[in-house]
Amino acid sequence: MEALKEDGRSRGDAIVDLVESGETMKAAGLHPIETILDTSAHLIYSKQPSYPELLELIQSRFEGLLAAQKYVLCNYNAPRAELPELLKITPGRRAATVSPLEDDGWVAVSSMVERKDIATKMDELKSLGASDILTFEITNCRV
Repeated sequence: MEALKEDGRSRGDAIVDLVESGETMKAAGLHPIETILDTSAHLIYSKQPSYPELLELIQSRFEGLLAAQKYVLCNYNAPRAELPELLKITPGRRAATVSPLEDDGWVAVSSMVERKDIATKMDELKSLGASDILTFEITNCRV
């Protein structure tokens, strides 16, 4: 793709760049002219690998990056009495982490929630009495 400045002037003969989101390119005042190729990565391995431990490590790292893209971490405080209903909304991948608070009758909950559902889930949590509802990006994990 030839990279152009925002005003349309050429910034060299041509640049071909592999980009994930294009944010760095935009920050440099460039914009794409044409997509040459859409690609994806695949892990292909032998049924009898020479280094199975290395293969498991690589696979685990890929799975962690993919999970980090799919989920956000949702933390909130809630009345313990509402916990069963709240955990139906945010069950987590395996289970939510629930910790007691110094305020009697309240707990802190931490749960991985699918990114695409987080806005609705936050609204549902609030309607059931949860407070201090926060979400955090997950940059990497092991699942």
